[in-house]
Amino acid sequence: MRTYKTISVKKQEIEEIYCNVCGKPIQKNNHGYFEDHLHIEKTWGYNSKYDGETHHIDVCQSCYEKWVKQFMLSVKETDSKKNIS
Repeated sequence: MRTYKTISVKKQEIEEIYCNVCGKPIQKNNHGYFEDHLHIEKTWGYNSKYDGETHHIDVCQSCYEKWVKQFMLSVKETDSKKNIS
């Protein structure tokens, strides 16, 4: 036999996301999900200028497109839909 109790769990939920490049908010769709965007999380290692720090960056699609055009080497693209087994 099982008995149950009700518990409350506090959790953090993302309320807003802003693009680090242009400062505009990343919009939510009708279902409450944020528009697709680039999120980078980097924890820097030893002998780096930022040793032990973790940096978080969010970039909207528009700023991403402008950013990657500046790269000396193009972004490698693959079709993730074709890679599904």
